[in-house]
This record gives sequence, C-alpha cells and structure tokens, in this order.
Amino acid sequence: MPKFYHFLAPLALISAAGALASVANSAELTNRASEVEPELLPVAVARPVDVTFTDTLHAGETLSELLARTDLEADAATALLRELREFQDPRRLQSGAVVAWRKSLDSGLIRRVDFRLDADHTLNLLRDPDGWSGSVHEVEVTLDTVVVSGVVSSSLYNALVSDRSAGSTLEERNRLVDQLADRIFAWQIDFSRDLRSGDQFRVLYERVVRPDGTTRDIHVLGAQMNINRRDFEAYAFTAGSEKEDYFNREGDSLRRAFLRAPLQYRRISSAFSRSRFHPILQTARPHNGIDYAAATGTPVYAVGDGVIQRAGNGGSFGNLIEIGHSRGMMTRYAHLNGFAKGIRAGMAVKQGDLIGYVGMTGQATGPHLHFEFHRAGRPVDPGTIEDTNGDPIPRSYTAQFLERVQEYIVSLNDASRPVLAADARATAVMSGASD
Repeated sequence: MPKFYHFLAPLALISAAGALASVANSAELTNRASEVEPELLPVAVARPVDVTFTDTLHAGETLSELLARTDLEADAATALLRELREFQDPRRLQSGAVVAWRKSLDSGLIRRVDFRLDADHTLNLLRDPDGWSGSVHEVEVTLDTVVVSGVVSSSLYNALVSDRSAGSTLEERNRLVDQLADRIFAWQIDFSRDLRSGDQFRVLYERVVRPDGTTRDIHVLGAQMNINRRDFEAYAFTAGSEKEDYFNREGDSLRRAFLRAPLQYRRISSAFSRSRFHPILQTARPHNGIDYAAATGTPVYAVGDGVIQRAGNGGSFGNLIEIGHSRGMMTRYAHLNGFAKGIRAGMAVKQGDLIGYVGMTGQATGPHLHFEFHRAGRPVDPGTIEDTNGDPIPRSYTAQFLERVQEYIVSLNDASRPVLAADARATAVMSGASD
C-alpha cells in the first residue's frame, strides 16, 4: 500500500506540470492569435421570400374589380371571395378600405390577403392547397395615462376641446365630456347650468390606442372639479366582484336618487330659467322649472325611479309626463314631441329610462324641455336634493381604496396644479410651514 501511494505521487506531479504547461501554451497561442487581424466575411443579404402590396377600394368599385388588379387568378379570386363571405359580406366594404396582399417572389403566386374589417379587427386569408383559410385578429393596442386640466370660460366642452396640451385627440375629449357629465357627475352637477367662468378641472384617464393613433376607448380614473367655489371629486374603484363605480376620497358613492338633468349634456343647446313674463300669454306667471333648449326629438330620461302618474295632454304644457317618486317627490316633463314606446300612467320606470322626446307642444315658442321638481307639492331646485342612493366602499376594502386614491392624486399633482379649494389651502399651509 505505501508503494502504491509512492507511485501515484509522481504521477500527480507530472500531471499537474503537464496541465500548467498546457495552460501556458494555450495562453501563448491566444496572445499570438490576438495579434492577427481577423478576416471579415462579405455581408450576406437574404433575398425576401414575399413582397407586400396594398391597394384601396375606390368609390363605386367592387372588391372583384380590385382583386383583378392584383393579378390573382380568376378561380383563386372566386375562392377567396367565398371564404371572405364567411366573415363579412364583401358588399359591406366601403370605399377607402385598404387591402394588402403578399406575393411569392419565387412562384409569383399571391399567398396571403389581409382585409381591415373594422377599426379593431383584421381578416387574414392564407392560401393553401385546398383554397383559402381565414382568421380574424385583433389589432395590437397600447395603454397609457393622460392628465388634462383647464379653466372654464363658457362650457366644459369648449374648455376641453380648446386645450390640446396633453396631446389627446378631439374624439377623446368628446368621450371625456360625455363620461364626466352623463356618467360620473350626473348626480352632482348639471353641466348646462352650474358651471361658471373661472371654474377649474383636472382629469386623470387611461386610453387604449390603436397602431394608427386612433383611440379605441378611454377610462376615467380620477377627476377633480371646483365649480362655483364648490369641490367635486370622483375616483374609480372596484370592490371585489362588484361593478366599478366612482366615489369621493372618503369612500362615499356619487350615486344619488335623482340625476341632475333629464337630458344628455351634449344634447343641450342651453339651459335657462325664463322671466316670469310669459312670452306667449304676455302676462306675468310664476316659472317654477328649468327650460332645456334642445333639438326636436332629443331623448328625455327619467331622473329617478318612480311610477308615471300622468302621460298625456297637459294643456299649456303640451304633451306632459309626471312621475311620482318616493318621499313625496314628483318630476314633470313638458312640451314633449311624443312619448317613448309603452309609456302610460301607472307604469314603473327606473332612473335613466327613456320616457319621451323634446318638442314644442302646448304654449312653447321653440323646441325645449320644461322640467320641474316638486317635493310635497311644492317646486324645489333640483340642486338641493341630496338623497343618497349608492353604497359606500365596504370597510374591508377601505385601505385598498385609500391607497388607490392617493396614487391617482399623486399622478394628478405630477402633471397639474391643484384645483380643489381644500387641496389649495393645504398646499398653502405646507408652503408657509416650509418657509
């Protein structure tokens, strides 16, 4: 055994020495190689397999006529149209539609044709030995967030449309006005009557943008407004499996028992309270409601849940609907051009249901909706009704909601100055303390 170990020891030393010599030789070869300039191979350019062409469907032209310009064989074109009909009627393709096709450089055959079905979907038709096979694909989109802010001079619409500083499109801003007026603040603000010159707003929203730069959708995350020196704010939140809704920063729902206006904001030309001097009768009469000027046929909606007490001729009011609500409330809609289908006395309606259309029946000088709100038989200002209808944030989600609200406020503050009176006062106090 000792001899065995004695024999292995020299072998190990020899092996180690050989390894060191090998490393040294390798290092030497590497150093020599680095001194030699490498010889570069010529650049190889791969020949494309297909080439892509595009064409546009002209006014009065059929798709068959366009395909004839692609040099697609007649029988192949017939088979392509047959496959296309499985997804869309070729006759529905409008002038200006762009068609793209790929042609093989080797065979000269068209191997793929793409159609834009609508703004969000394309149809890909692939050629195979049996004809054509189609598949619909949704266009890729990007998601980003935008902050818009401004000062009202005449209307929220004009304020948003005139300010393009955020790079948002006119289409986006139209949608934004609709969401703010008819969805988010529909219970707090009558945008046709309540806004004053100098009122401020700022809105944080996310948008889904298509490759061509158009906007598929927008979603308001947070909104703040100072209207006639009153603060209004809304923040989007989804509590578990519930539907998303909007709340103030304390977690109270913005929903109320009554909408502030019976018409969609963008449909209203103006809202006004006329003089007590009646323009037709030429006599002084009490005017207990609000007149919304709008085009004849503009839809009119119930501002709250209730039961129709009256639907018919109302004398000087023309076509008239009166809805009884809980707690002694009643709303009146006058000078209607007509009633929605099925509207009759005794019928139950829900908030936002279509009940009629703007007109100028009865004693009216032009198309408008005369709207009144009564409590216990006496007319009241709709802006004074504060009956809460929505549920607050559940306690189990309060911490998550407050964290989300803080994120939205930080994003708003990073891009714009505070508009809420409460935030402005807090900022001033903090600034004074730092001095």
